[in-house]
Amino acid sequence: MTAGSTKKAMVYRFERELLAGFVDSANPFEGNQVQFLNREGVVQSIPLEQVKLICFVRDWIDGPAWQRNQYAVRPRQQGLWVRLKFRDGESLEATMPNSLAALDPIALTISPAETTQGVQRVLIPRQALETFEVLGVVGSPLKKAQSKPQNQLSMFD
Repeated sequence: MTAGSTKKAMVYRFERELLAGFVDSANPFEGNQVQFLNREGVVQSIPLEQVKLICFVRDWIDGPAWQRNQYAVRPRQQGLWVRLKFRDGESLEATMPNSLAALDPIALTISPAETTQGVQRVLIPRQALETFEVLGVVGSPLKKAQSKPQNQLSMFD
């Protein structure tokens, strides 16, 4: 683990306890494991198939990382509005970047509907998901060309 990229994190595991500690945010997955440094300073290797999600947080939290599993209305944050269904049957609506550059072959980076205070970023291993559904595209990365008013003089012709 490199010290410069190690961030506070909460690791939620399938049918296991919640872990609070530190994860390397630049490279959280090494092989099929997550390298995790607990608050006592012991490094643990957690098999990726046990990891449901990793929340990078400002301060450790007790309990769930979000208060609602779905949006009450259409989200305002630009990106893809998605519904994720985990292997344990739980589902979650979130937004994620609408960019091929943001796609990772191992995990998805999302923003849940209403996070618990302090959650900055959420990583979900792809193998933790049963289904992935795009519900909509919010906003557009393309800007519409603005037409200049007819009485406006052109400076550079």
